[in-house]
Amino acid sequence: MLMRITQSMMNNQFMHNLNLSNERMNTYQEVLSSGLKLNRPSDDPVGVGYAMRYTAQLAANDQYVSNASAGQSQLEYLDTTLGQINEVLQRAKELAVQGASGSVPADARKAIGEEMDQLYKQLVDLSNSQFSGRYIFNGQKTDTRPYDLANAMYQQTDDGVINYQMSEGVSLQVNVNGDEVFGPPTTAAGMPTSDNLFAVMRNLTDSLNSSDAAGIASAMDKLETGLNRVLQVRSSVGARSNRLELIQNRLKDVNLNVTTLLSKTTDADIAQTITDMTTAQSVQRAAMASGTRIIQPTLVDYLR
Repeated sequence: MLMRITQSMMNNQFMHNLNLSNERMNTYQEVLSSGLKLNRPSDDPVGVGYAMRYTAQLAANDQYVSNASAGQSQLEYLDTTLGQINEVLQRAKELAVQGASGSVPADARKAIGEEMDQLYKQLVDLSNSQFSGRYIFNGQKTDTRPYDLANAMYQQTDDGVINYQMSEGVSLQVNVNGDEVFGPPTTAAGMPTSDNLFAVMRNLTDSLNSSDAAGIASAMDKLETGLNRVLQVRSSVGARSNRLELIQNRLKDVNLNVTTLLSKTTDADIAQTITDMTTAQSVQRAAMASGTRIIQPTLVDYLR
């Protein structure tokens, strides 16, 4: 049994097809104007899901990159400061060797003692170094000055660790506390045998001023211990800095890879879209031309 096709059915089908053609044209125009093939979830629900995950991963990676950059800057500043501390101690060692010589007169030792006192003050200044307004040798108490000139050898720094998150599940320590560098604090009674660098510098100054050769020799041994400690800490900081450089390179690679995946998921093929739009325009023109013959003439047309 054949179904009767009415003029109304043909008209409705024509309008339906024309609306579909217009929607396709609108979609192509939107893709060309935005440069994206995903402009709403309905365009590709699966693709939109991937795009959201890639975007979230890039945002997290950007934060890791920022953390790594800040951590590298802090470690570099820390290494520079430790280098300056080492220079002060090396100069102190040279002066101590001069002062320990039996041929040096007492007044010459006092002159050396005056320079040693200046080196002590410089050491205290370095122990209070700040990076971005934060004290670098006082653990997590970065807003508190760790040492003062008169009591540096008796003061203990905070041992809190500052870790920066470098990637998911990976963190890196970017600080060193003062006790690790200058040695644990001492007491007045323990000062002569302490390897606390502030105490050692004070002992050297006092021994030079009093021309105490035995005291100078004893302090020199402690100074050597302190120098080795500073070098060990600096070596540790250097190892962390090298690891951080590797982490930064990896983060750059991850950023490039995820950005490429996001681009493949969301970016439109402009050449293909233009071709599709041109084809759709041709189809639309043909449909409209045929529509003028399908739609039944009205009474007005006959009256013309």
